Formats: sequence, C-alpha cells, structure tokens
Amino acid sequence: MAVKLNYFFLTLFLFVGISGCQTHSPKSTADSFQPVEIKGPYIQRTDNVMFILDASLSMAKSIDGENKLEYAKKIINRICTTMPKMHIKSALRTFGHTSRPTQFRTDLVYGPKKHSSDEIGDAIKTISRASGMSALAKALLAVKDDYDNLSGHLSIIVVTDGELMRAPTKRAILSLKEKFGQQFSLYPIVINTKNKKVMEEMTRIAEQGFVARAEDIFSPEDMATYVNKVFLSRIHHKDKDGDGIADNKDSCPTTPAGARVNISGCWVLGNIHFNSDSWSIREEMYPFLDEIVAILENNPNLWMEVQGHTDYTGTSFHNYELSKNRAKAVMNYLIRKGISSDRLTSTGYGSTRPVESNKSESGKALNRRVELKPIHK
Repeated sequence: MAVKLNYFFLTLFLFVGISGCQTHSPKSTADSFQPVEIKGPYIQRTDNVMFILDASLSMAKSIDGENKLEYAKKIINRICTTMPKMHIKSALRTFGHTSRPTQFRTDLVYGPKKHSSDEIGDAIKTISRASGMSALAKALLAVKDDYDNLSGHLSIIVVTDGELMRAPTKRAILSLKEKFGQQFSLYPIVINTKNKKVMEEMTRIAEQGFVARAEDIFSPEDMATYVNKVFLSRIHHKDKDGDGIADNKDSCPTTPAGARVNISGCWVLGNIHFNSDSWSIREEMYPFLDEIVAILENNPNLWMEVQGHTDYTGTSFHNYELSKNRAKAVMNYLIRKGISSDRLTSTGYGSTRPVESNKSESGKALNRRVELKPIHK
C-alpha cells in the first residue's frame, strides 16, 4: 500500500508541476509589430532558411513576465514580416511540442517551399504547447533530410532558451558540417541570456553564423538590422564625383564639384541654346554661364572643352562653322568673366551629335546648343 501511495503522490506531483508550467500566460499574445521597410541596393546572401522553434518544456515558463514560447513565436513572425521580397525557400521545424513530457520529438510543420510570411504565420499558430524534452540535436539532424538535395546556401535560425544537451547538439552540428560543408550557417536566437555562451559555442563549431539575444532584435529597427545581417549583403556604391549618383549608374563619373546633374549624373547646363543660324548669346543664358564660371573658380584643376552643336538645317560645312562660332562665343564669355584662356578649348561638331530628333521644331531647338566636357588635369 505504501508503494502505491508513493507512486500516486509522485504522479500527482509531476502532473501539477508540468501543468503549472503550462499555465504561465504571456503578457499579451497579440503583436502590433510594424516592420521597417528594407530597401536596396542589396545582394541576397542565402537561398534557404530553416526556422527551428524550441517548444520543449522549459519554454512553458515565463521570463520577465513573457511566456517564452509565445515570445519565440513573435520573434519568428517578426523576422518573416521584416524580410524583403526575395527568391528564397523557407521551412519551419519544431522540437518538443508533445503531450509526452519525456519524449524527444521534432516535427516539420512548414516547407521547405517558396517563402510565404503568411503561411509561416499560420503554421506558427498551430504550435500551442510547450512540453517534451529539449531535442535540438534531433531537429538539426532532421534538417539533413529536409534538405537532402540542397541547392544554394542554407541559413538555420534556432529560437530557443538554450536549455539543451551539449554533447548531442555538438555532434549534430558536426554532422551538418559533414553533409553541407560551407553551404550552411547557424544563427541561434537566445531568449534566456544566461545561455548565450552555450549557443556561441555551437556557432563556433558551425564556423558560420552568430548568436543574437532576442531582446536585442525585438524592436522594428533592431529586427531590420538583424534581417540585413542574416539575409543580405548591402551594396555600398561609390560616388567618386560626389554628385549623388552612384558610379554604377553615373554616365558622367567625373562631373565637377557643385555642378547640377540629371538622373544619369551628367552636367545639366541649363538654357545654353541658340536661335536658328545664330551664335549670339541671349540674355537668358547669362545665369547658367555665370554658374559655370563659379564652378571653374572653385575647381582650379578643372579644364574645359566647350562643344558647339547645331540642328541639321543647312549644309554640313555651314553647320560645322556655325557650331565652332557658338563654342567660341561661350568660351569668350567665360574668359571675359575671369577664367584663364589656357583652361579652355573649343570644338565644333556641327549636326553630328543630336540629342533630340530634328523632325520637330522643339527637337531642333534643343540641338542648337553648347555643352561642356570637363577635363581633369
């Protein structure tokens, strides 16, 4: 009889203890998260992401008043809603989440398939129980089968409190390395900070990835930074001439400082256009020419080729002479304003370089122009 009573009280104790853990409720299961929009330019650095959610018994507890499982679910949801549009496959696997407290269990609850934030969110909602043993090692080994024919790079994001069995987990990571080599990275997110060093040890074994504390990436801004680090390589384009147009989009990468440019990065000279068959400088051209004078004064190592152009009216010889006179008229204006003549040269191109069609009057008017080509010495 005593044996039976002891067995009864032991069973009752386990039941109450486990139930007590499971009745911890979060402050709020709702999440009004508004993600920060991530804009380019960037290069996608991974092709697959596997989320592993710790739903073992220790996640039934609360930390700082927040149920750990619910907190972990929010983290994954926030990652997914912050991720920019990418060509990426995703999957979600859990460990724990069982009615048997001593069971080592892992389940694939989503994917691998084309990433859908909404679908992963729906899958996360089905994870309602934190119970069972910490089976991270089993989950990691299962990833080998999930990605038996891995194409591209795999990022494994584990959201856990870090309560794990070290030796089996180490062996599982080594097994992943044996199968995938440098094709995978490990990114643990630790809810319980005291176990951060344990997860750092696991990341060192993987040799690729890093550990993050859940509290450090929870805000929209911090989450955007995290997503950038895991999924993207930022492109920091150079802008050699400092005109605000990146060199890879700049058709005129040596524009002088202070010059106004168009979306292609080329110097916009303003209204330096001429009447038909004329090289006289009109009064409305003065402000634009004076702007050029100021730029030359501020860039003493800048020389200039003044280029004259015409529409296609008239003979080639006439247009050539007319274009030379237009270039000289502008060059002489700059000289009169104090620019040294040895910094300037003039060339006429006739009608050989139209910027618009000569079939309309407006097009011909735009072709009757002077352009400047900066020469750096």
